[in-house]
Amino acid sequence: MNIIFGTIEFFEKEILSYLNENRTKERMEEPLTIITSQLEHELLYDFICDETIRMQCRRNLEDAIQNVSQKMEAVSG
Repeated sequence: MNIIFGTIEFFEKEILSYLNENRTKERMEEPLTIITSQLEHELLYDFICDETIRMQCRRNLEDAIQNVSQKMEAVSG
Protein backbone atom coordinates (compact mmCIF):
# COMPACT_ATOMS: atom_id res chain seq x y z
CA MET A 1 0.00 0.00 0.00
CA ASN A 2 1.39 3.38 -1.00
CA ILE A 3 0.99 6.41 1.19
CA ILE A 4 0.05 9.46 -0.85
CA PHE A 5 1.60 12.88 -0.20
CA GLY A 6 -0.67 15.14 1.79
CA THR A 7 -2.68 12.45 3.57
CA ILE A 8 -2.83 12.21 7.35
CA GLU A 9 -0.95 8.91 7.12
CA PHE A 10 1.81 10.53 5.08
CA PHE A 11 2.31 13.30 7.61
CA GLU A 12 2.20 10.88 10.56
CA LYS A 13 4.88 8.76 8.87
CA GLU A 14 7.06 11.81 8.19
CA ILE A 15 6.69 13.12 11.75
CA LEU A 16 7.41 9.76 13.38
CA SER A 17 10.38 9.17 11.08
CA TYR A 18 11.84 12.56 12.00
CA LEU A 19 11.25 12.00 15.71
CA ASN A 20 12.91 8.58 15.56
CA GLU A 21 15.94 10.00 13.76
CA ASN A 22 16.23 12.93 16.19
CA ARG A 23 15.61 11.24 19.52
CA THR A 24 16.74 13.12 22.57
CA LYS A 25 16.31 12.60 26.27
CA GLU A 26 14.64 15.97 26.43
CA ARG A 27 10.97 16.54 25.80
CA MET A 28 9.77 15.93 22.27
CA GLU A 29 7.96 19.26 21.78
CA GLU A 30 10.99 20.91 20.21
CA PRO A 31 11.60 18.24 17.52
CA LEU A 32 7.84 18.08 16.90
CA THR A 33 7.81 21.84 16.34
CA ILE A 34 10.78 21.60 13.99
CA ILE A 35 9.30 18.90 11.76
CA THR A 36 5.92 20.65 11.78
CA SER A 37 7.55 23.88 10.58
CA GLN A 38 9.46 22.03 7.87
CA LEU A 39 6.34 20.28 6.57
CA GLU A 40 4.32 23.52 6.63
CA HIS A 41 7.09 25.25 4.68
CA GLU A 42 7.03 22.48 2.07
CA LEU A 43 3.27 22.84 1.72
CA LEU A 44 3.41 26.61 1.37
CA TYR A 45 6.47 27.04 -0.85
CA ASP A 46 7.52 23.75 -2.47
CA PHE A 47 4.28 21.93 -3.24
CA ILE A 48 2.65 23.35 -6.36
CA CYS A 49 -1.09 22.74 -6.37
CA ASP A 50 -4.51 24.34 -6.20
CA GLU A 51 -5.12 26.34 -3.02
CA THR A 52 -8.03 24.06 -2.06
CA ILE A 53 -5.71 21.05 -2.07
CA ARG A 54 -3.07 22.98 -0.13
CA MET A 55 -5.61 23.84 2.58
CA GLN A 56 -6.73 20.20 2.81
CA CYS A 57 -3.10 19.14 3.19
CA ARG A 58 -2.62 21.68 5.99
CA ARG A 59 -5.70 20.30 7.78
CA ASN A 60 -4.32 16.80 7.33
CA LEU A 61 -1.00 17.95 8.80
CA GLU A 62 -2.80 19.42 11.81
CA ASP A 63 -4.68 16.14 12.30
CA ALA A 64 -1.45 14.16 12.02
CA ILE A 65 0.25 16.38 14.60
CA GLN A 66 -2.65 15.87 16.96
CA ASN A 67 -2.58 12.08 16.42
CA VAL A 68 1.16 11.86 17.02
CA SER A 69 0.93 14.10 20.09
CA GLN A 70 -1.79 11.90 21.55
CA LYS A 71 0.28 8.77 20.88
CA MET A 72 3.29 10.38 22.57
CA GLU A 73 1.20 11.33 25.60
CA ALA A 74 -0.21 7.81 25.87
CA VAL A 75 3.28 6.30 25.79
CA SER A 76 4.78 8.74 28.29
CA GLY A 77 1.71 8.94 30.54
